[in-house]
Amino acid sequence: MTFRPSPPQRGVTARALLLGSLGCLAIAVGEPYGVLVLRGSPLAADFSAGAALFLFFVFALLLNPLLQLGRLVRLDPGELATIYIMLVVAAAIPSWGFTMNLIPLLGGFFYYATPENGWASQILPHLPSWLVPTDQAATWKLFEGGAKGEGLPWNIWLNPLLAWSLFILTLYFVTLCLLVMLRKQWMEREKLLYPLAILPLELSTQQGGSLLPPLLRNPLTWVGFAVPALINSINALHAYFNFIPPLSLTSTLPILRNSIWLNFTPRFEVIGLSYLLSLDVSFGVWFFALLAHLHSGVERLVGWSIGPTQPFSDPASPSVAHLALGALFFLVGASFWNARSHLRQVGRRAWGLPSTLEDRDELFSYRVALFGANLGAALCCVWLMAAGLNLLTALVFLCSSLVIFVGLTRIISQTGLAYGRATVAAPIFTVNALGSSAVGSAGLTTLGLSFAWAADIRTFVMASAATGLKLARETGLDSRRLFWAILLAILVTLAGSVWIVLRLAYTYGGINLVGWQFIGLPTFAGDWIIQNINNPQPTHWWHLGYAAIGLSLMALLTYVKGRFVGFPLHPIGLTLGLTHPIFHVWFSVMLAWLVKALILKYGGARVYLRLRPFFLGMTLGAFGSAGFWLLVDYCTGMSGNVFTLG
Repeated sequence: MTFRPSPPQRGVTARALLLGSLGCLAIAVGEPYGVLVLRGSPLAADFSAGAALFLFFVFALLLNPLLQLGRLVRLDPGELATIYIMLVVAAAIPSWGFTMNLIPLLGGFFYYATPENGWASQILPHLPSWLVPTDQAATWKLFEGGAKGEGLPWNIWLNPLLAWSLFILTLYFVTLCLLVMLRKQWMEREKLLYPLAILPLELSTQQGGSLLPPLLRNPLTWVGFAVPALINSINALHAYFNFIPPLSLTSTLPILRNSIWLNFTPRFEVIGLSYLLSLDVSFGVWFFALLAHLHSGVERLVGWSIGPTQPFSDPASPSVAHLALGALFFLVGASFWNARSHLRQVGRRAWGLPSTLEDRDELFSYRVALFGANLGAALCCVWLMAAGLNLLTALVFLCSSLVIFVGLTRIISQTGLAYGRATVAAPIFTVNALGSSAVGSAGLTTLGLSFAWAADIRTFVMASAATGLKLARETGLDSRRLFWAILLAILVTLAGSVWIVLRLAYTYGGINLVGWQFIGLPTFAGDWIIQNINNPQPTHWWHLGYAAIGLSLMALLTYVKGRFVGFPLHPIGLTLGLTHPIFHVWFSVMLAWLVKALILKYGGARVYLRLRPFFLGMTLGAFGSAGFWLLVDYCTGMSGNVFTLG
């Protein structure tokens, strides 16, 4: 579906920046507290940015009507769009995106080092002193808690955090530069759907003097809202009153002699968002996920394997994971190839030559984007080399990371998947491509530290900013001013999330918080480093071979899709593999595909459009109820109510 651009609004105003910053701070502080202390629903861990949608829903439902009732000037669509863009960018940072992964890793290699695991002799000597805190007592308190009333030891954390902030801000800038160069190609020439922008755009729409946007005045929206909200609320009340029976929708089925399991658990936010997709895209997503299940199951059934399951690729076999990675590589390569004439004009504009393109509606000029991307990438490479990588490893690692970022951003812009991640993490691919011997012990240690931002990639700033730019385009925002709003959102969220994660760790003790970040991730990364150091491996040609097969299959399917009009299967599903998120959401995508296919067949486009508020309401209900019960649990001290994918 395409939107009609709105006339210019007030947009990036002082009060929009203020409210957006407060929202970013709420996400920066609330997400770590909700996950680590309340053990509740992660709302800023994935591309769906549930925290941003929840807060924006509150703005549209309560704040804006209150401003109007109080005879104040209500927020116009441009201001609302500015706020949401800041929120969605902020949601990519505090948890799985960066901060909650980084801080436990910086201290975890010291805390979990024992004579038995060999970390003290094989990992710790390779940790640069400027990248990690070196005070043993303060590191121990990060995991075991400090004395009551004891302040945070900023003296040991300041230098490492500044070093990491310099790197991550440079990396974010590089990805924004790439996004600026690709935006018109994706948005105006290829007309990608950007499904994740549809709901916030509907919530920011105003009609006359009405207090609420049209979406929230539609009864079907609230019917859809009630479905997940009632189910989640009954399950939450069960935690408070055990005589209330829970409603469990979890359902799995073992196939191929229990070699693989099919997950049939519906996720309402995924159903709601997938209803917005074209049928060929949603069909491709669930069909290739089902094939990945069968592929992995058959391999295990017959005992065939090219190696152990790759970190962060599970439950897929390594062959399935690398097939999908090869398909992703082709997707990115084809994206740049299809954009070659556009990028040529971008380059001409950047060099001051005659060009058919204007860049006034971009975050910054094409000159800044082109030279900024190259200079920023060079700085990131130098930083990685200073941290312990040799030149070849730094280049392979950085390039593969950027390719994955671009590929996943393209996938999210086209499919609107609520949950997903890279099928093979960039650090893992780097070792598979070069061999652990070529990377070296210092390089392996640096790659282990990079698990904070380049491994469990379930959300990142580039994908969030892509959704934001679509919203900005449809509401007529001043893109140059919007860049400063995005930068402000990043800085506020980084500062707030670093403070709260350190505060929670030194108050409660990291080992007393929820398991993965402070227990699972440091031990997982350390064991991976030690395994590669103690068992040097050459280049994994089987893994690269399967990546080449995946690339070839993607090329063939892309040709067929472009050659035969009406071909019902979109090849983009091949890039998704069978990671943990896809294992949980494929069935929900299939349900949405089936329902939409039946509606279009028997009711036509008119019925499809009339029912769209119902499915948007389901998405709002899923995230709205999850956010509501986080607030209730905070007030009551209850923990463990999880309604989104953990």
